[in-house]
Amino acid sequence: MKRKYVDSHWLIFAVQGVFMLLFGWFTMFANVESLNTLVAVIGTVLLGLGVIELFNLLRRTVLKETWGLSLALAVFEIAVAFTLLFTLDMNSVLHLAIIASYVVVRGLLEILIGLRSVDDRTDKFIWTGLGVIGCIMGFVILNSETFAESIGFIKVFGSYMMLAGFTHLIYGVHNNDQAKILKEQRTASAKRSASKRSAVRKPAAKAPTKKAPAKKLVAKKAPAKKKSTSRKK
Repeated sequence: MKRKYVDSHWLIFAVQGVFMLLFGWFTMFANVESLNTLVAVIGTVLLGLGVIELFNLLRRTVLKETWGLSLALAVFEIAVAFTLLFTLDMNSVLHLAIIASYVVVRGLLEILIGLRSVDDRTDKFIWTGLGVIGCIMGFVILNSETFAESIGFIKVFGSYMMLAGFTHLIYGVHNNDQAKILKEQRTASAKRSASKRSAVRKPAAKAPTKKAPAKKLVAKKAPAKKKSTSRKK
């Protein structure tokens, strides 16, 4: 059975979370007023996220696991990154539209992951909650044209990335715990199956059979001779 995207190695989500947190911290607390610098940083971070997803894609392909969603995420991240990096000289309204669209699309993908690829309730809440927040913040950025002049939309995007980073880290830790529990369960199940197979293969002990008592040999009597009834002459 092919494993789902959410069953990827926990380090994938952890590294993505660290990338997002670092970027969010930079945009929220670094006093950078140059729009070109901030857009270049965003493009670099998204490119890094796309490369991480490519490693995840390669790993899942080698392990013969489902890789369609991983490919879609990698292409999406890299495409947005190159779009931002090649439009540094454009006005801020274009960057606002690109970033807002990115947040909305990513939020929809996270909702899809939560609804279709997650069985655990905690994981479902994590993914769908992040997706809903992403969609809301994406529409806020898209409808706030006044942010374009003061590049305030970068701050909003940074806050979303910090939230996404924390979420990815939490899910990575939870996924690691689930993997350990699943490994223990599979080991215990394998031991039970092995013991059952050995019990079936072992022949049942036969009850000792009683030997029939030996028959005593009875000596046969010689047949009695018939007396001659003829008279002697």
